[in-house]
Amino acid sequence: MGTIDLYVGVVIMLAVSSGLFLLGRRIAILGPRWLTNVLAILTIAGVGAYAVYLRDNMLMAIMLPYSNLIVLGNWFPVGVGFLGGLAWIRVYGGRVRKGIYTAVLLAVGLFALLQPLLGSPPECNNEWLGEVCIQTSDATCSAASAATVLVSVGIDAEESELARLSLTRHGTSWQGLYRGLKLKTAGTKWDVEVFQCTADELRDLGGGPKILAVGLKRGSNYDPKYVDEYGWIPGQLHSVVLFNFMDDGRVRIGEPTQDIGVEYWSPEDLQLLWRGIGLRLVPRQ
Repeated sequence: MGTIDLYVGVVIMLAVSSGLFLLGRRIAILGPRWLTNVLAILTIAGVGAYAVYLRDNMLMAIMLPYSNLIVLGNWFPVGVGFLGGLAWIRVYGGRVRKGIYTAVLLAVGLFALLQPLLGSPPECNNEWLGEVCIQTSDATCSAASAATVLVSVGIDAEESELARLSLTRHGTSWQGLYRGLKLKTAGTKWDVEVFQCTADELRDLGGGPKILAVGLKRGSNYDPKYVDEYGWIPGQLHSVVLFNFMDDGRVRIGEPTQDIGVEYWSPEDLQLLWRGIGLRLVPRQ
């Protein structure tokens, strides 16, 4: 499994960004000044709204259900391209000065597009503790959890492979994890779904194992034992696998941290630690 999907995504985004730059430039040259100003303000507001409300929203996976979501869902370069075109006429000087301005602005947009793809995944040792893949680096809890879920449905997987496919660097974004699962389930009866719900609603989801984003929310009220005894760091996200709910109310969890494996959480643990977003495998439609 290579990187062709990423290259295709980069080409598409470069084409869209370039087209919007030319459109913005044409509007700036031919249109009234007030229109250019209004569009520039709306573009800046739109990029800000995207960053706050949409960039990490599960809606992105619904709109763009492709393995290269991490590229196609990065709309910063699109906004930068259009804004650069609109501002073209505002740059004083000749073509050289305008060209330098354009090159700098496009370089910023290009870096924003390529930044998630830069670097290399951490080294992994591919260790298992029973049915749970154990993370062998500080950054691969998501990759290990993905391997656990894939193996649970009969798809061969290892931590190192998922770290590479999910573009794990100092951690793994959910868009990167989505890519890893999408590539591993291609050609199988399984597809990938990003879900968002409350802790109480998790039980009603049914189905097989699920990858959960968990952690102590910074500033929340919690028993000090979660930090002192259990090792949770406020504000730091972690990934685990929810296997199933037990008859006694406890939750059977696949914890990828070294030497843990399967553990059992109370409903109160789940309420406190669940951050509201997860990924699971569902039958392909």
